[in-house]
Amino acid sequence: MEIRKISNIDKKRSAFMFLLLLGIPIFQLIPSVSSAIPDYDVNGDGSCTIIDFVLIANHLGETGNPGWIREDVDKNGHIDMLDMIFVSNHYGQSGWTNNISRIKKLSIAYSSTMSNTANQEFIASHFDMLDCSKSYQTAAANVKTLNPNITILGYYDACMMSSTYPDWNEVTQHEDWFVHDSNGNRVQPSGYSTSYLMDPDSGWNNYYAQQCKELLTNYPQFDGIFSDDVVTDLVAEGYEFTVPYSKIPSNVLSNWGTSMYQLIENAQTTIGSYILMPNTYKYMQYSQNSTHVSFWEHFIHGQNKAYNENGYGTDGWNYGLVAIDLLHEQAELGNIIAVNSGCENADSHPVEAKQWMLFTYACFSFAVVDMNKAYYSWQFFKSDSSHGYYPEMDTNLGKPIGDYYHVSGTAQLYARQFTNYYVAANLNLLGTGAVTFTINGASYTLSPRTAVFIQK
Repeated sequence: MEIRKISNIDKKRSAFMFLLLLGIPIFQLIPSVSSAIPDYDVNGDGSCTIIDFVLIANHLGETGNPGWIREDVDKNGHIDMLDMIFVSNHYGQSGWTNNISRIKKLSIAYSSTMSNTANQEFIASHFDMLDCSKSYQTAAANVKTLNPNITILGYYDACMMSSTYPDWNEVTQHEDWFVHDSNGNRVQPSGYSTSYLMDPDSGWNNYYAQQCKELLTNYPQFDGIFSDDVVTDLVAEGYEFTVPYSKIPSNVLSNWGTSMYQLIENAQTTIGSYILMPNTYKYMQYSQNSTHVSFWEHFIHGQNKAYNENGYGTDGWNYGLVAIDLLHEQAELGNIIAVNSGCENADSHPVEAKQWMLFTYACFSFAVVDMNKAYYSWQFFKSDSSHGYYPEMDTNLGKPIGDYYHVSGTAQLYARQFTNYYVAANLNLLGTGAVTFTINGASYTLSPRTAVFIQK
């Protein structure tokens, strides 16, 4: 079964891996000569198996700081044949303790992404969690087969229903589940001609919960639900509809927050120990009191922000620290925290887009308490050519040591220490000057809205 998985990665690596397997006994004759301590158990599962070779093969030819990811087994800054040799020396051994301590990676794969086998393989080999349409059951099962350790969430909007969904014929029979305007027409969001606004204070509440339970019961490849549009205040958050708010019943709007909370609470109670990840933005009462999971879309710099826009600035965000602190509070309670950041037209500005990725990743690292309960995502899978992944996301930061702190002598420079790295980020807004600072006896300079990862 494991050899079949290798053949799904790509033909070139398949041939390479086949030759590698034939040569394992030969490689074992070659002694290890690295002065650093290698991590032979690349995926941290406690044993050295063919999966560790696969992970190295996925990164062949990549370079970085020595030991920047586990696939750089000999810690020389290059992923090449030598890394394969080091692992082959310990092939079949087990009993190691997992010492990987990095932020987990979340892939958001919507629309037709999951219908492509190559996409499934990419996700399985690069990510720890997947959020995809709940209708792609076979594709989700394929990903789970390729990577049994991945957590898969089925996407299910909490307050929008589309006539394209498989259960439309059932839902459309319940007129009282829909929000209606003053003329008695179903309310639709602007720009989505097939979608309708559902009333959380109706039978939709129980229907939603039961549908979640049914999916998780019938399709065990799913580990939970990603609940989108869990909004507390439609007006405040700028949701736009084909009719003005004056035509939507005032009681629906005034009770929306309470009704939505009750819907999420009911869904979590109904599915029990399964994950329910609500897209709640800054509203943490859902995580704190019910789901113990939060998701923040457009964290610091979202997909709707251009490369030359600040994202969260001084307009109530304190340069982004407000968002970091809100997530950190949930992490301190032992709750799962997850975010999505991005950049508009990223492929047209690849250098700046990657800088934004590193900056938002650094900001998220300031919020983390438990690496196993922290998920970072960049863009959606089909947003740009990165497919939501950069090798830097595999950096083994180590465990956090204390909270983030303000670097003295600077305006908005913040840093945090981890077991293996120092992470520093200049939160000052674009257009301000670069900042020079000292960490661990060395001097560094950071432009505004950029970050640096300093290996110890």
